[in-house]
Amino acid sequence: MFVVLAMGILLVLLGVVGVAYGIYAIARGGRNQEGGGLGPIPERAIHAVAGIRMLIGGAVALVLGVVAILNHFSA
Repeated sequence: MFVVLAMGILLVLLGVVGVAYGIYAIARGGRNQEGGGLGPIPERAIHAVAGIRMLIGGAVALVLGVVAILNHFSA
């Protein structure tokens, strides 16, 4: 069942990338922008919402990857 291990490793990598990008989007995204945004919503708020979504998605992928890896080694 090396497929489960490979899937777990891929999910962990995607989770780390998702969490890192989410932190970046919250901390840096939308700064030094001239105007922009979606109507009344400023660019900074759009990046904050996207960063929170990426953090949640990355964390879920990270947890699922760890579960898949642990499942592979426990079987």
